[in-house]
Order: sequence, then C-alpha cells, then structure tokens
Amino acid sequence: MKKMYFLKGMLLLFVAFQFFSCENEPLTGEFIQNEENDADVGQFKAKVAGQEYIASSASATLTTDNEMVITGIKPGGENITLSIKDAAVGSFNLSTGANNENGGAYFDGSINVLPYVSAAALGGSGLLNITEIDADAQTVTGTFSFMGVRIKVDGDGNPILDGNGDPVLEDIEITNGAFNAIAYVIDDTGGGGGGGNPNNEFFAKVDGVDFIADSIFVTEPMVGDVHMINILARSNTGELMRIDVPRSLGVGTFEMVNISDGTKLIALYNAGNGAENLTSNPGSITISEFDLELGILTATFSFTGTDPLGQVPDIVEVTEGSFTVYFEGVPGANNAFTANVDGASYSPDEIVITTSIVNQYPRITITTTKGDQRMELTFPATVTEGTFDMGTEIIDGDEIVAYYTPVVGTSITYVSSPGSLVITNYDIPNGIIEGTFNFTGVDASGQDPTIHQITGGEFLIVLP
Repeated sequence: MKKMYFLKGMLLLFVAFQFFSCENEPLTGEFIQNEENDADVGQFKAKVAGQEYIASSASATLTTDNEMVITGIKPGGENITLSIKDAAVGSFNLSTGANNENGGAYFDGSINVLPYVSAAALGGSGLLNITEIDADAQTVTGTFSFMGVRIKVDGDGNPILDGNGDPVLEDIEITNGAFNAIAYVIDDTGGGGGGGNPNNEFFAKVDGVDFIADSIFVTEPMVGDVHMINILARSNTGELMRIDVPRSLGVGTFEMVNISDGTKLIALYNAGNGAENLTSNPGSITISEFDLELGILTATFSFTGTDPLGQVPDIVEVTEGSFTVYFEGVPGANNAFTANVDGASYSPDEIVITTSIVNQYPRITITTTKGDQRMELTFPATVTEGTFDMGTEIIDGDEIVAYYTPVVGTSITYVSSPGSLVITNYDIPNGIIEGTFNFTGVDASGQDPTIHQITGGEFLIVLP
C-alpha cells in the first residue's frame, strides 16, 4: 500500500531482526528477570495493555543457524512474534538495534498495518527468558515482556505527523508473556556456505564490481499473516545483500519499496565494517520462475541503494543481479486462475493474493490481470467448503464479491450480480484454497446496460 512509502526509517523493524551480523548486546536496562510461567502446555499467552491475550495457535521455527521465531496468533489479525539469535536456555535482550538482532512485535489487526516493535531507536525494549528447549520433543518454554512502539495513523491509515513534520509514535506494553512446551520445527532451507541447499546461486554487481556470494541463506518467515521468502547473501569481504519477496508474487516484474514492515518486496545492501544499510530506491525484480510446489525461485534484479533515513549521502548501483534459490515447497501450491469472459478464454498474466480486515472479518482477495483486463474475487477467510452466493458490495465484511474490468483505467468495473462461488478444498494447515465460480458482471449504478458473462472460473491459491 502506498502508505508505506511515507514511513521514513521508523519501519526498519523486521529488517533489524536479521539484517545485522553483530553480536547480541548484553542485557541492560530495567527488565523483569523472573516472570512466572503460568501457561498451560502448548499455550502462548500474555497481557496486552493489561488485557488477556491467549493465542488460538502457537508455533516456533528453529533454523540450522540457531535462530528461533516464536509466534502466537489470534483470530482477526492479532499476532505476537518473538525473534532471537543463538537460541538457548537463558535471557535475551529484545531491544532491537544495530548491535542486537533479537526483537518482539505485536500486530493488533487494526487499520494500522504496522506492528508495535521493540526497536530501541523508537524507545522499545524487552526481555525474553527461555527456560527450556527440549531437543527430543522439539518444544520450547519461556517468558517474555516488551514495550512495543509504532507510528500512529489516522482513520484512513495515513501517518499522523507532529508540528515538525515528524511521525507521531504510539506505544503498548506487553507483559506477563509466557509459552509452555510450544512445538518447534527445524528450518533447514537456508542455503550455501555450510548449510542448506548447495545449489543456491546469487550474483550481482555493486558499482560495477562483482558481488560474489560466499554464503546464501533462504528463510521463510511468517510476518503477521504474510508468508515471505527472504534471501540473504554474504561475500567473503563482509558485504551483505538481502531481498525479501512475498510468497504470493508469482511470475512477472515488480517494483521494490525502500521501507518495509517486513511484508513488502525490498532489497538491501550493506558494505560491511559498520556501514549503513542502503535500501532499494528505486528497484525492480523480474521473476521468471516461482514454483511453490517444487520450492524454486529464479529472478533477475537491480536497484539503487540509498539510506532510507536520509541521514547519509551514500549511494550504490546494484546491477546484473540474478539468483536461483530453493526453499521448502508445498504440494499443489502453485497459484492458478482461469475463466471465460463472454466466451473468450481469460488466463491471467499475473495473480496476486492479498489479505485484509473489514469489520474484524479477515478477507482474501485474488487480483488477476491479463493485458488491460482485470478480474478480482474477494471473500472472507472464514469461508468453508461449500457453495455461496455473491453480492455486489462489501459492507459487513463477510460478503463474497467479484469484479471485472475490461480496460483498466478506461472502462468501468462490472460487479457480480448474480454470482456463485464453490469452495472445493480449503487446506488450512498449508493455506491452500481451491474453488470454482461464475458471475454476471453488471454496472452497479445501473446506468450502463452492458453485461459480461464470466463462466467456467477455476482457481487454486496459496495464502500469502
């Protein structure tokens, strides 16, 4: 969303979790050292601004580099995520900064898509105590608390600025956090340099000089409710390059952003030896293969790297970038979408899956384009296998609506009236949804008598 472009350097939150290669900071500040763990086995809980938070599901991932991410999720988009390096029994400073990769984040599921983060630069802080890691049972137990900070937004989701033009911050306190015997999985998909898939390849030129990756790491973090593919390449001279790719992008050419909340397409370059992070401004990537079933991502890229904070004048030109990386595939997960428009085949060039919240209903939107044409299908994530009628507008948040635009930017958009959606498969653990649909597209205002018949619609998507 365009709002992200206004958020200056404040949003280097998830960047800070993994971009830096320094050692963790020693514990400083006033932290609660011994919180009581009253969570039941398998439970993740906390108090958010004094209110009870009990996750409906909890999970953890441990990489072969010993980085751990622990997540507790509630319906409606709420999510607490804890990220630490060098996971072991002990205490970890969550005050994310240039010398500390550990951090905590709280997504509240509101119109403000930014999470509250424990970034030291924003005034955040926190502590995580791991009391047990059971390698045999693959479970982790511990307690946590942190102060999260984020930029405040108005009713339209735009940043609120003070009299000096700087973003206004808001904070929230997460206390009494506890998780007990949360199951973790081992992510061994990192690549290159002594771990993961040795077939990973990565190359670029930085100001005309070859960037040759000595190690390549591929991770698949879940940021809020968005699946990401993160590629991190390091050279033997200490240079670092990273590209974050939303798993929902698919094949095509896409523009990068220069500031991300962890869910956007972005690239970063760091020259090492204490240099500043320089992010894509502008930048683009062309994905030629994105096979979610086999777990293969091939692309070329280029970007101009600048300081997203605007505090240093350093600029680098990254050109001739290319990579092929491998990650854990999901059987049958490749997005697919077909339909007929007035009898003519509609096979889109691009399929983008996005999620949103309307009146507390989490929603899924499939947006497809074929040349100048666009077709969208949007429905609540709470949908089940079965047959459902379509409507003409989204009011309460649980409606199912389809749209067809013959020429984007020129013609009007025709809305489903009537229409039908059939969900034939909803694989919740793997986030795979299959279905069929048909609808008659009409002018919602009733002024244009033209109608379009969309028939034979089929889709298979993997949620971002």
